[in-house]
Amino acid sequence: MTEFQLTNYDGEFYADSREVAEKIERPHNELLKSIRTYIGYLGEGEIPQSEYFVEATYRNEQNKELPCYLITKKGCDMIANKLTGKKGVLFTAAYVSAFEKMKEQLEAQTTIQHYPAKSTSAGEVSSLIKNVRIVMERQNSHPRKVAKQTELLLTHFGIPVIEDFVETSPWEQMELAEI
Repeated sequence: MTEFQLTNYDGEFYADSREVAEKIERPHNELLKSIRTYIGYLGEGEIPQSEYFVEATYRNEQNKELPCYLITKKGCDMIANKLTGKKGVLFTAAYVSAFEKMKEQLEAQTTIQHYPAKSTSAGEVSSLIKNVRIVMERQNSHPRKVAKQTELLLTHFGIPVIEDFVETSPWEQMELAEI
């Protein structure tokens, strides 16, 4: 099973129901039916659905708006608990690893030491960005991650960047439905 992508929305991380359906080898519309059933049970138990599933939409190739869900780690747990055998094990391993990796990255970001931008020359910033890019590329980081890290460094040192400096992934282009 390939790496699991998470969506960052307001500082929370979610799996996309389309990707989850792909990972568990199930049609997306069937997974949506199951999620709606789970949401019904949560409502009966007076448990907030948003702790598990957040309604969202996306646009398909024909520009038609279709439903999907952003799924929290708890929601992934719920889906995984219904799976058995190889699919269940592989799905659980993939989403647990993705959420743990994201947690580690967030913890690492909070311990970053910030250096005053005024004492850093343009050449030093350029050298820092080049070295970070080289390290990330050696680790086979996705080009969007390299661009995002570059954007963060430029912003930290007060260097303006254009609004769409980092290309938005299809998962981040989703619109959340009003609850």
